Amino acid sequence: MIRKDYLAIVAIIAFTFGCSSVQHPAQPDVVDVTLPAPADQVKAAVSKVLKDDNYDVDWKDGSQLNTGYRGEQPSIWDWLVRGRLGVVRSRAEASVTPETDQTTRLRLQVSSEGKRSMFDSWVPTAPQVPQSAENKLRLIKNELKVVPSTYTTETFYGAKNY
Repeated sequence: MIRKDYLAIVAIIAFTFGCSSVQHPAQPDVVDVTLPAPADQVKAAVSKVLKDDNYDVDWKDGSQLNTGYRGEQPSIWDWLVRGRLGVVRSRAEASVTPETDQTTRLRLQVSSEGKRSMFDSWVPTAPQVPQSAENKLRLIKNELKVVPSTYTTETFYGAKNY
């Protein structure tokens, strides 16, 4: 005769493994665009945007950039955030290729990894919005001043003629 406590343990194990699913690793966030600016201006804009976001910027071969993991702002609560609440770390790769003297091809890739506690290992995850490639591209375009239409308070809310 099977004891009820063994049956309960088998049921819990079956339920646990039956409800688990295969997790698909997140792909890196990539943008590939042509910008209407010379290559040196695009490199300067990419460098400024990534440095402002605490990435170490070091260009290889003059047109390739591989950053290390983004530096976080130090705080007295780092031990709690890293140890208990989990963290997300990201790094960026950029490739700047001149197409003509006034247009440049930019390929920007942001990879993120995360973990939930100090006992978990790093796994690929979707980048958070501030570190996403699309947001970085927006900041680079703002730096180059190639935004198709500039929004100000007046253009957003409508100019008031008094």
